[in-house]
Amino acid sequence: MPENREVRTVWLYSRSGSQSLSVLTAQMRELLEEAERKGYIVAGTSQDQHNGNGVHRAGLKLMMGAVRSGHAHIVMVWDLSRLSRDNSTLIRILNFLQDHGAVLVTADTDLRYELSIRGVELPLRKRAAQKGRNVPW
Repeated sequence: MPENREVRTVWLYSRSGSQSLSVLTAQMRELLEEAERKGYIVAGTSQDQHNGNGVHRAGLKLMMGAVRSGHAHIVMVWDLSRLSRDNSTLIRILNFLQDHGAVLVTADTDLRYELSIRGVELPLRKRAAQKGRNVPW
């Protein structure tokens, strides 16, 4: 990855369906520590206490706004399920990241493995080839 400061800006996003705020707090603490280890510049953070089956979440919208405006070039989540457990919603979010040249990073898992076992890696690769874009990882 290029070392210029602009490309190293990351948005940290956490989500949990649990009613316990401590789950979100712990997730965000881990993301902050991982961002520091990787040398990222944290552009912002957002969280949602929601089941994650749709895109109508305040924290997700904040993250997408930061990506759209160019304030964040990397989005870091704990694992892929933090974006969504629903594949159609996940693909919508990943398509958005791809369309805006953003990269997704997971702090706790192998992202490509997760994409593969969920069956979404190949459709994202095909879309990238059709549109002449990079994959969002």
